[in-house]
Amino acid sequence: MVINKSGASSNFVDTPGLRIHCMQEGTGTKGRDPVIFLHGFPQTSHQWRHQMKALADEGYACFAPDNRGFGQTDKPTMRISRALLARDVVRFMDAVGIETAHFVVHDWGSIIGFKVVADFADRVTSYAMVDSLCTVWAPMGMHGYWFKAEGLAEEFYANHHEAFIECLFGGRSGADLPSRPLSPWAFGDGTGGGLPYWIDQEDLDHYKAAFADPASHHACIQYYRYGLPFHLMEESGPRVLSESEVGAMWLTEGGIEEHPLFKSYLDYGPEDNATVFKKPAISLYGSYRYGKSVEQGDETIRTGNPFDDQFPNYFPKLQARAVNGFHFLGEEAKDYVSEQLIAFLGEQ
Repeated sequence: MVINKSGASSNFVDTPGLRIHCMQEGTGTKGRDPVIFLHGFPQTSHQWRHQMKALADEGYACFAPDNRGFGQTDKPTMRISRALLARDVVRFMDAVGIETAHFVVHDWGSIIGFKVVADFADRVTSYAMVDSLCTVWAPMGMHGYWFKAEGLAEEFYANHHEAFIECLFGGRSGADLPSRPLSPWAFGDGTGGGLPYWIDQEDLDHYKAAFADPASHHACIQYYRYGLPFHLMEESGPRVLSESEVGAMWLTEGGIEEHPLFKSYLDYGPEDNATVFKKPAISLYGSYRYGKSVEQGDETIRTGNPFDDQFPNYFPKLQARAVNGFHFLGEEAKDYVSEQLIAFLGEQ
């Protein structure tokens, strides 16, 4: 067992067909369900270090597994699906003896977590989303189209995986990286002066080392290319778009914005559209989505387009909080996110 700087222990759990690495902190208070944290891309369980400590101090047993293909969890080279990833989580729960748990999810962790909600709702006590999504992809997510253009992501990550992490988390200039259509990432010029306030060199080195493994590059391509089968929602019902169709959208002459389907909100889980989770849920979203008109703590549940509407449609007991940050909110606004999670779970 290894203890990290936040006090969490590093453990391995054997499940059918997959050895899962997880961080664990807190012994739990009798009568309180444990908390399972699911991380996003291209992170690992390390992203939850602040919230795990805060909730452990409040008496919760906290578990943060590395998703299949990431961190220290096994990386079998096989086709990824949301159903497979959700089963990984449930098998992890079975292996460590957790019957029901509160879920805290982010980014790809929310894609996985929503499939757990859809297929195994009885295992979920409450659901907290940290800049998340359920089944609807917004057009602004350019990388969702790029990943499906075969060969582009393979070449980019083979050659630029370290720079990618340094740009994404460390404030490095992306001026020397490929531009569209070879890459969808619009990184800044690195003139901010050193690391962002929310990450230190040790954290950055962790993410760089974790994403240096080519098996993780393969996994992330599998996640986006095949784990998100985009459907066009038509009056007659959902129509699946093949990977090559979506890849062709990305490669449209003049840019994807010129493609007639670009403004469409695509759905990657229409089979789960009837899901209604009647237990408590909260969405902590980056205030960047709605501009300067949104202040931290705004409790407005946003609606008006298929992306925003997915949250109240699936979660009738939804609460919402705007967070002063961009996307990596658990690190960018660690104290506020921890406070909101403590308050939310304390209501249950």
